[in-house]
Amino acid sequence: MLALLSALSACLAGAVGYSVMVVLPVVVFIGAPLELLRPPGEMAVSHTLAQGTILAGAAVSILAWLGYRLAPASYRVGRLFPGARELADRVWVYESPALQAYAMPSPTGGVVVLTRAALNLPKAELDWLLAHERSHLRRGDASANLWWWTQHLILRLALRVALVIHTLLRPVPVLGLVSRLYYNVAFLGLRLALWLFKALDRHLGRLMEYRADSDAARATTAVAGCYLLSRLPAGLEPSWGLFSTHPPTYRRIRRLERMI
Repeated sequence: MLALLSALSACLAGAVGYSVMVVLPVVVFIGAPLELLRPPGEMAVSHTLAQGTILAGAAVSILAWLGYRLAPASYRVGRLFPGARELADRVWVYESPALQAYAMPSPTGGVVVLTRAALNLPKAELDWLLAHERSHLRRGDASANLWWWTQHLILRLALRVALVIHTLLRPVPVLGLVSRLYYNVAFLGLRLALWLFKALDRHLGRLMEYRADSDAARATTAVAGCYLLSRLPAGLEPSWGLFSTHPPTYRRIRRLERMI
């Protein structure tokens, strides 16, 4: 359920941004003037433009997500972690002194990427860490994150299209002024909306971390999780409140201690 809510919030954020920056301007600044020039009896131009723009955005979003989701693990790991190598079945390692691990979805069920520092953990703690990341894969948390990557792509595309529309309308006396005013207001409103969506997504992400901790404790031991989390440097302690990607470490340890 958490993964589904995260994916839905990502899609809604992308839809809001795309609608505000692309669909509405296309209908208002392009479709409406064309309606005035449309001969009586012909199909409504603005309606057709709205449908086409929405379908184009949905198609790009779905194709981008499929591209991320269906890409082989070796390709994605190689791009994100240069020099990484496959250590075991669906477990990759790359050289880094930081204690980190990542869950990456793939067509074959997903892989776990570890740093060299994580690989040097005691066996019990390494088993807990692997179980934690595999919980993210099994429950769809990693796949839900792909929707946010996809929506970032869509929003970047929407901003580029909005810039093109504004550039084309700038020479037109009235439309140029109105479009500039619209985009200034829309951009501020969009930033506020995305701020709220981001806060919601980070909250869901922290709940996913608690759930993965519990899954890993049941698959291995809660004690191993407590030892591992206590190794995290103080500098990694989340400090951004609503926008923290992980819960505070002390709270994660406290929850695990209740399972001992």
